[in-house]
Amino acid sequence: MARIWTPDRHDDPELMDSPGLPASEVEDAYRVLRRVNRQLGNIRTMRREYLRFLREDCPGSLPITAVDVGSGSGDIPEALRQLTPGRDVQVLALDRDPTAVASARRRSLSVVRGDALRLPFDDRTIDLVIAVKFAHHFHGPSLGRLLDEMARVARHRVVVLDIRRHWLAYWGFRAWSLFFTRNRLVRHDGPLSVLRGFTGEELLGATATLSRFDWVVRSYAGFQLALIGRRTS
Repeated sequence: MARIWTPDRHDDPELMDSPGLPASEVEDAYRVLRRVNRQLGNIRTMRREYLRFLREDCPGSLPITAVDVGSGSGDIPEALRQLTPGRDVQVLALDRDPTAVASARRRSLSVVRGDALRLPFDDRTIDLVIAVKFAHHFHGPSLGRLLDEMARVARHRVVVLDIRRHWLAYWGFRAWSLFFTRNRLVRHDGPLSVLRGFTGEELLGATATLSRFDWVVRSYAGFQLALIGRRTS
């Protein structure tokens, strides 16, 4: 029965991955995606996972470094940074899109322009490495490369928050986009992102070669799957 509700995974390209888009249209799409993160639970879930990371891996008052890979306009780093006032916390936003980088910098964030498949950090130098609704842009060997790079630079933990592939999520986002945005990029890419999403088994399967971490998948409301890896060696 569960299989009926799980569509086959699609690998069609998303419009926002296309070169040469007007910067104003992309900027508007990031504005809508910030609303998506607020209204559909992405920020709430990442706050829970971040606080769990602090409690389990970095208690006390030592400095913390984190990076959000594929950060877009940086609202996730901004939200996490606000959770630890008074503690020395550096949450970096990393993206290769110049419009995203410029938008994040306007929010007074620490921003790195870089390639997610060649992260510009040394091994085990970042306490927490996260990717929020970003991994579904990859499939096959490129998805493995993304997770490998995130694990390479992570000192303690990797968190990949993404979409559980489900027909209700697909039709739900189509309905949401009709009411809340006219941006053609979001209207096209949002439902497609659901079809490019994962099952829990697929996410765990992508970590098969990353043996220096313990991996689990946690489910959250709103068809969210969180893949968490804690370094063991």
